[in-house]
Amino acid sequence: MFSRFRTRPSARTAAAGVVCFAALGLTACGDTAGEEEGTTVEDVQEADDEALEGEAAATPYDGAYDGTFYDDVNTYVGQEVTVSAQIDRIVSPNAFVIAGTADTTVDPMLVVGASEVSGLTEGTLVEVTGTVHEAFDLPQVEEDTGVDLEDDLFNDYDAEPYITATSVEMPNQEDENVDPATATDSPTSTPTAS
Repeated sequence: MFSRFRTRPSARTAAAGVVCFAALGLTACGDTAGEEEGTTVEDVQEADDEALEGEAAATPYDGAYDGTFYDDVNTYVGQEVTVSAQIDRIVSPNAFVIAGTADTTVDPMLVVGASEVSGLTEGTLVEVTGTVHEAFDLPQVEEDTGVDLEDDLFNDYDAEPYITATSVEMPNQEDENVDPATATDSPTSTPTAS
């Protein structure tokens, strides 16, 4: 009598099938570089990253020191921005604090410059152009600006965001208490960069 044997694919046969299938899949993928032969995924990613960096650098903040700026201040770190605000407090000849617009509750922000800015008083409307920094560190700021700041005057600003000003402009206006969000007068410029 004949006996019947059932045949089942062995593990070896199954593995051979997977290898064949994978090889067919790889040959079907081929070179996807298209017209830009030799371009890699890394090249494309680097180009995208550079485009995003260029776009961010091309669109810095220019407006009132208000909730819109304050809520996104971390996105502006390392970028040059221009903010309009009233001076809340004069800290030293090289530093002052700006306050948010009347309709906001943002915290005051320190502005430090390498040069002294004359003619500033509390309540004066200013337009500050400078670089946003994530956290005030007095020794680092002194090194960056080349200015010896009085330590005790800056204790309240330690680890707070701040701006290193390259210029401070004071709009010509009859009323110094104009809301920075609506000020449109032509400014006079006081550069602060050394």
